[in-house]
Amino acid sequence: MRNSVYVALSASICLTSGSATADLAGDYRLSMENQSGERQHLAQVEIRQAEQGYSYWIDWLEAPFENHFLSMRPFKCLPHPQRMICRLPYPYEIKRRITESDLTDLEYDLLFLHKVPGEYGINAWNGLYYVLKMSDRGLVGELHETDLNVLQAPPEDGGLRPIDPMEIHPASDTLWPRRILLEPMS
Repeated sequence: MRNSVYVALSASICLTSGSATADLAGDYRLSMENQSGERQHLAQVEIRQAEQGYSYWIDWLEAPFENHFLSMRPFKCLPHPQRMICRLPYPYEIKRRITESDLTDLEYDLLFLHKVPGEYGINAWNGLYYVLKMSDRGLVGELHETDLNVLQAPPEDGGLRPIDPMEIHPASDTLWPRRILLEPMS
């Protein structure tokens, strides 16, 4: 069974450095890319025009992920000999809206943790955060690291973004995958 995530994108989104606004409505492929440029297809994304911008749904594929029970919770993980990458669905309320200048809510929907295979449990200290930017082919998220222990308790009322941007740091070159890509399917 696939998990669907609804995300409302408010406002028009420019995909180029100029002022031309692109029509984002369509079907997209969400992939992770390693250091060698090899890609792993993880989800299909449907983007449709909505009243004030775009709405989209992420339909995660089951095949690339393995089911693991880590630290008393189920996780969907991508196997790898050196580092297992596990999806961490954001557990609290977010508006699920982005603009050209603010992609934070979507970044929160693409959180992951990494661990060494064979290690017991999983540590939120090992958070992976993909900082998204617009490109001429969709969105590109570059790999960063952060401590996601901040998500163990609900944020204070009104605090919809508990991850401190000052605590998001470029990732070590040894971590994979290096980026997330959201590209039109053609």
